[in-house]
Amino acid sequence: MRQVPLAKAWIGEEEVAAVSEVVRSGWLIQGARVQEFEERFAAAVGVRHGIAVNSGSSALVVALAALGVGRDDEVICPDMSFVSTASACLFLGARPVFVDIEMRYYSLDPERLGRRITKRTRAIVPVHYAGHTAEMDAILEIAGRHGIPVLEDAAEAHLSRYRGDAFAGSLGALGIFSFTPSKPMTTGEGGMIVTDDARLAERTRMFRNFGDYGKFEWRELGFNFRMPEVMGAMGLWQLSRLQETVRRRREVAARYTAALGGHPRIIVPAERTPLDTNYQLYTTRITEAARGVGGARNRDEVMERLAERGVSTRLYYPAFHRQGVFQGHGDFAAADFPCALEYERTALSLPIYPELTLEDQEYVIENLLGALAEAQGS
Repeated sequence: MRQVPLAKAWIGEEEVAAVSEVVRSGWLIQGARVQEFEERFAAAVGVRHGIAVNSGSSALVVALAALGVGRDDEVICPDMSFVSTASACLFLGARPVFVDIEMRYYSLDPERLGRRITKRTRAIVPVHYAGHTAEMDAILEIAGRHGIPVLEDAAEAHLSRYRGDAFAGSLGALGIFSFTPSKPMTTGEGGMIVTDDARLAERTRMFRNFGDYGKFEWRELGFNFRMPEVMGAMGLWQLSRLQETVRRRREVAARYTAALGGHPRIIVPAERTPLDTNYQLYTTRITEAARGVGGARNRDEVMERLAERGVSTRLYYPAFHRQGVFQGHGDFAAADFPCALEYERTALSLPIYPELTLEDQEYVIENLLGALAEAQGS
């Protein structure tokens, strides 16, 4: 039986050679290659400063710390994302405040944002979910009116643009990216903070390095969030092929949309402009079939049928307000998050990566349509 994984990193011999060179050099901690990676990545997304760290999750913690987020502060974020978007502030003693998502790009809904702002709000964290840029004009306008900094969670949005113009991560006070293997580029783990603000850049560099302003001069709290040199070496090569990676992802997405977009039970991803997403994920929503004998087959049953045929799929991600880690940190009423719950019930992410073959993609499409037909007829 054919097996089609959900994601697969595109790694060449160049990365292997670069990592081997670092190991042979004996300089394994953060060094010249990480610095070059920071400079080139910042230039690629159109900002002045890049600060490399050991993960995208660490990038969120460090960026929030640079903004002065601390005990009893509040950080606003969407009710659906990867856990770090919301849990990062807990490490600083702050509290996440959730806002429901909008159902076009599945990010923080600006129409619901204003009512969640209080005198304790210290940051707003929109997420460019699946590489689709959030509705930044409205979010930035509301944040600016209240004097609250915006931290863009662009963990999945490498080279995505907003309205075909500025890059994700370059619009707020700070932006963060992740380099785990499912992302458009990888260093194994690893993350990057980007900003045009020299003061914030200096604060992030300090916080990622034990709060050290000089050799053993610890003026304030920090920790070790540095990126190892092997990650920097790998990142340089990954960055060199990032444009090609994103181009291929967009081609895969276009074929999915052409094949699935007319199906009455499949909602395909929306595009503001063709440049506004890198298709880190290709996330559909599976609507319920009309009830008949035996009842409707839901998204979970479609996933099970695909798994039986070797096609990997996943829900990215469930609603935050129902997760145990956030209980006790706020009063979350399900009625406040109808869209996040609807998304959780219907979302289905399909395999997408640069080296996905046409034959494998056709296999995914054929079996998805077959699973839906079987569910409809059962």
